[in-house]
Amino acid sequence: MTAVEYLVSTIDKKYINAFISKIVKQAKEMEKKQITDAYIEGGIKGFDLFADDYEQYYNETFKNE
Repeated sequence: MTAVEYLVSTIDKKYINAFISKIVKQAKEMEKKQITDAYIEGGIKGFDLFADDYEQYYNETFKNE
C-alpha cells in the first residue's frame, strides 16, 4: 500500500464515516424536535387529549432502533 492509498483509506473509513454519522444524528434530532413541536401544536389547537404523550407517539411512529 502506498502512502497515498493509506491516507485515502484511513480518511474514508475513520473520518468521513464518523462525520457522516454525526450529521445523520444531528438531522435525526432536528427531525424529532420538528415532529414533537408539530404534535404538541396540534394538541394546543384542539387535540389536548394527545398533547402530553408526544414522546410515546414519536417512539411508536418513528423510532426504528
